[in-house]
Amino acid sequence: MKIKLAIPSVVFWSLLVLFFAITQIMYGNYFGPRETIVSIILFMLLYNWRRWIGFLYLGISCVCALMYGMVGLTYGHVDKNAIDALLYTNFDEAFEYATSIPPSVFGWYGGLLLTFACVVLFLKKHSQFLVALDRKRVVVLFVLLVAFSSNTFVKNLIKGNPLNIWDLKSTEVNFVLSFYKALEDSSNGQNKYSIFNRSTDWKAVADEGVATNYVLILGESARRDFFGAYGAPWNNTPWLSSEPGLLFENYISASAGTVPSLSRQLYLNSDTENFNPAYNIVTLAKSAGFQTTWISSQGERGGADSPISIVAKMCDKYNFVADDLNPLNKVLKKTDEDLLEPFKESLALPGKKLIVLHLIGSHPQACRRTNDRYTEFFKSQELSCYIESLKNTDRLAKEVTDALKVRESKYGEKWGLLFTADHGLDFASDQSGWCLKHNDKRQGSYEVPFFITGSGFNKRETIKFYRSGLNFLPLVASWMHISSPYLSPQTCHWLQDEACIDQENVYRFSGEKVKYQELPSYSLQIFMDQNP
Repeated sequence: MKIKLAIPSVVFWSLLVLFFAITQIMYGNYFGPRETIVSIILFMLLYNWRRWIGFLYLGISCVCALMYGMVGLTYGHVDKNAIDALLYTNFDEAFEYATSIPPSVFGWYGGLLLTFACVVLFLKKHSQFLVALDRKRVVVLFVLLVAFSSNTFVKNLIKGNPLNIWDLKSTEVNFVLSFYKALEDSSNGQNKYSIFNRSTDWKAVADEGVATNYVLILGESARRDFFGAYGAPWNNTPWLSSEPGLLFENYISASAGTVPSLSRQLYLNSDTENFNPAYNIVTLAKSAGFQTTWISSQGERGGADSPISIVAKMCDKYNFVADDLNPLNKVLKKTDEDLLEPFKESLALPGKKLIVLHLIGSHPQACRRTNDRYTEFFKSQELSCYIESLKNTDRLAKEVTDALKVRESKYGEKWGLLFTADHGLDFASDQSGWCLKHNDKRQGSYEVPFFITGSGFNKRETIKFYRSGLNFLPLVASWMHISSPYLSPQTCHWLQDEACIDQENVYRFSGEKVKYQELPSYSLQIFMDQNP
């Protein structure tokens, strides 16, 4: 059958592309042209085979988007946390969550229903459209379906292995598979608290008159011994090396990756059966009377980062400058510098406040963070870019500090700043030479900077005893002078140079808890000695 390229058919194809693009985004993904093409081809094949099966495919796609869209647009890709929310959210939690949803979400629902209705009405009116495609066109469509699908599907086809529908790069197919896996994980898990639950009973109290503005800077993939302030043989951290404050020499992260580390550091009792996501650093600060703001240069949505996004979206205000839903960010490549303007706007608001700046920092590949620029060469381009990326982080921290000092000078607002990172990295090599990658098998992946400064500091002090990211929440509470009956009784002074018990545990990627000291060390100095 020949399809005439009349205006109605052009409108139809535009609406069909828009429909599948909207469903992708409402499933918690970002827009992917390849996935959209696969969905359209799959629809064409099903519709040509049996019209009612084609309509069924459209209907299921629409219904799934309608059911999950409220979560997908604000939370991200379907995973165990999302399924727990759907299964264990009560009416009060659901109502509270619904009232906090941005109005733009409902615009996506309207767009979905409108495009779905237009596509169906067009096909009803033009009953022969896409029907009775000849065998040649069907073969071409099938070849395109395979070509645009995942590598796994193509490899199985070449090797003669059984083909699996799950190997298709179809958004709808992947959504169903992810939903099934997440449902299975949820049924095997112990956590029965919903991610929508925001009700807490912290009974937190903050000491008055200590500070008005608190800023927490969360660096990314920042290995401690690459900082000049920690002894590296380059001057890439002038602010961290000279600013008065408390420098922790042996702070170790909870794990060796962003999600396994921060999901344990930002929440209370995250590794126990009593874990309730409502009890976290943000709700603790809010309970103590602080206005909270989260500003991030990392992506807003997606299953991998969801535990962090959950915390961020419990803030009074949050801003993901690299918003996944904005296609321009794929081109503009937002950087940590883009956090400064919204930070200054939040800083100007009245009242006590906690502002969290979550950086993209030195995330591999580091040369993407510096646009391939560096001022000092060390072993390889990637390591040189990594050193430069830490300098950029140090420069940003100085600008934040200067803004806080200006507020104190003009308005008498005392301040405190805590700078740390989610995890370190380990030495590796690839086709381009030496680099740094994620690895949970050596100490360097857990060694991160930790520094506190503020209005009350006029000299530099060091804390040599170990502090663990598994105690991040009580440590932050001590920094902000917050007390709560839910926090474990203080057995030591976190901000003084004295030993605290149980400070050397870390988590491997598998979830196994091990002693940091039992892991092999491969420091920058050892690397330099072995690779002169």
